[in-house]
Amino acid sequence: MSWKKKLLSKISDGGDMEETTLPDHRSKVATETVAVDDPRYQQFFEARERHWRSIGTLDEAVIAYIISPEFLGKPAWPTTRQAYRVIRTAHSFIIASDGLTDLFVDTNSEKPGFGTEVYIEVPDLAHADFDQIKRHWAFSLIPDFAAYVAHAGGIETQVERLGLLSIEFPEPEGVPDTWLTERKSLGALINVTIPDRPMDVDLGSGAKALMIPLTILTATETKFVLENGANGRVELARRLTDAGVGIRSDLSRESLV
Repeated sequence: MSWKKKLLSKISDGGDMEETTLPDHRSKVATETVAVDDPRYQQFFEARERHWRSIGTLDEAVIAYIISPEFLGKPAWPTTRQAYRVIRTAHSFIIASDGLTDLFVDTNSEKPGFGTEVYIEVPDLAHADFDQIKRHWAFSLIPDFAAYVAHAGGIETQVERLGLLSIEFPEPEGVPDTWLTERKSLGALINVTIPDRPMDVDLGSGAKALMIPLTILTATETKFVLENGANGRVELARRLTDAGVGIRSDLSRESLV
């Protein structure tokens, strides 16, 4: 099944967004293009690392693919490097994309990729090894979200304009059926904010990256968001914060609707 069919191409800003095409950043070749050895790649990488180390313990190992998903028909990132990092806090672990905010290689674009990195935080497996992590449902979900961001050409504009967004993932691996809608999809909020979590990173060289969390919703919460639009997203984010859930995706919690 193609990634397009696997990922529901709906992201809500009060209505459904039409499926968009990845902008061809790589076709904009000028006399001075961004080379693979541009020092800003390392600069941006280190800035993202500092951000995650301010939140928890960053695993030294970078999770990457032997063959880039781009060569297997999935959306292109700014370079062929599509990677993820694991960050461990005292009571949770985070899986985050690493590379959506790289410079677009072989172009004259000064923009830090799609302007956002995405992540999911779950309260279990804080001390899990890689084999346990790669079998976890969150490890399957966050690459799908990253693929959506890349395919859409980024969601930075929508996030900055609307704050909260919502999305649905069809038939996610490892998620109990009790969390799925009648359509067998899993709903989620994009960009719930909490007071103690920085939402952007200064990459240097005049560039910044938004760090966007994904928070899964129960079936009834997803229905609530669909029925109430922007107001429903704001209300549900408030309930998540008041309940102490915040941005975490916890399959053991009760529905707040």
